Amino acid sequence: MDNLEQRMIDAARRGEPEGYSYLMTRYSRRVLLLVTQVVSDARDAEEVAQDVFVRAFDRLDMFDQGRGSFGVWIGRIAWNLALNATRSHKLEDLEILDNLDIHEELDDSASEAQRITLLDKAIERLRPEERTLLHLHYYDGHSLQEIAEIMDVGAGPLASRLQRIRQKLTKLISK
Repeated sequence: MDNLEQRMIDAARRGEPEGYSYLMTRYSRRVLLLVTQVVSDARDAEEVAQDVFVRAFDRLDMFDQGRGSFGVWIGRIAWNLALNATRSHKLEDLEILDNLDIHEELDDSASEAQRITLLDKAIERLRPEERTLLHLHYYDGHSLQEIAEIMDVGAGPLASRLQRIRQKLTKLISK
């Protein structure tokens, strides 16, 4: 953690607006992207992302930089709140996703755009936790240890889960 971030965390702990503003500016996009991987409705995702900052700021005294970075800490809050949101709402789009036909025949001449579209459709069929794991690892570049802290699971099981997700995607695409 850099010195500026630590000063802004301390400022937020004292209730100073610039501390809150700095942290929201620095982490709002990351939090929203993580929440969006779990909560499919954009308005619901934005609401959950706002709740993440409310929760984080209410519990800022619980953040211990000796146990990890602020980004991982707020990521864990985002993960938990996003999961809670999906548990409390029935996701109607799951039925729609189940009916998507992603088993299009692609020959060797298929363009890269067609292959990416097929992969995107396959990823949409994954459970929210699986999509989030892919996003955190491949798009955000988090290590398995960081993801384990965010998702509150062991890093070893995450490696196995990531392998199973890749196998699942391969089956979805190749059918």
